[in-house]
Formats: sequence, structure tokens, C-alpha cells
Amino acid sequence: MTCIIVGVCGRVMPHFPNVTPMTSLSLFAGSTLKRPLALVSMLVTFIISDVLLSFIYGYPLFSAWTLFVYSGFALITVCGKTLAKHFKWQLFPAFIGATSLLYWLWTNFGVWLTSGMYAKNLSGLFTCYAVALPFLRNALIGDFIWSAVIFGSFALICYYKKNKREWRNWQTRWI
Repeated sequence: MTCIIVGVCGRVMPHFPNVTPMTSLSLFAGSTLKRPLALVSMLVTFIISDVLLSFIYGYPLFSAWTLFVYSGFALITVCGKTLAKHFKWQLFPAFIGATSLLYWLWTNFGVWLTSGMYAKNLSGLFTCYAVALPFLRNALIGDFIWSAVIFGSFALICYYKKNKREWRNWQTRWI
């Protein structure tokens, strides 16, 4: 439930473009929850926040591009299981960077494919990616900051609750 609240607030409250907790929450949900629950919680987060964004700002509720957004975050959530199984702190930044880059590539491919903004040829695709570079920069900054906050908070909560079993599981998986 906390993931849903943080995700909805992170998308609805004013923020820099692409600086939201969604990539970090997707990785976190995928790494700590069972796959069906992780996917459902992220889907619920997106549906609630999309309805609110549509109501508050007049954004279209769903479009062809929405499929790329949802499937991109579903993939990141599934990648969270891989992160949990093969975690090393040294690789954590690379994992965050890789998932951010893959999401950016996938969703901007969706923009190119579903919008009329770019020519439907290789030049149009490269133009789409070039125009979207500032969004990648923002996403990377946000993803690194949000990941430190989300994963770090979880570690501290486990520690301060003195839940030794959960803390041992956390140490075994993440340290």
C-alpha cells in the first residue's frame, strides 16, 4: 500500500519532467514482493495516478502510448526479481542506469511509433531519441535519488524494527 501511495503522490505532485519514484518503486516492488502482487501494485499505482492526472490536468486518460509506459514499468518490475537474486552494491547503480535507459528507449520508441510528431523512418526515430535526451537525464537523476531513498528507507526500517529475520534476509540479499 505504501508503494501505491508514494507512487501516486510522486506522479501527481508537481515535479521536474521524468523525476518520479516510479522506476525505483517498480524495482523495489519487484525485488521485495511476489511477482503477481508486485505487478498488480504497480498497475494500480499507474491507473490511480493516470485517472488523477486526467482529472487534475486534463491529460488524456489512456492512449496508444500508455501501452508502452505500462509495459515498460512491468518489465522493470520483473527485473526487480533479478536484482534481488543477483544483488551486489557495486552493480546497483549500473542496474538503475540500465533500467532507466531501457525504459527511455522503449517509451520513446512508443512515442515515435504512435504519435505523428516524427517521420516514420530511421531518421525520425533518431530525431525522437535526440529530442528526448533531456528527459533521460532527468530520469537518471530522479531514479538514482529515489532508489537511494526507497531502498535505504527499507533497510533502515528493517534495522530499527529489529526484525532480525527480515534484516538477515535483507543482508543476505542486498549486502
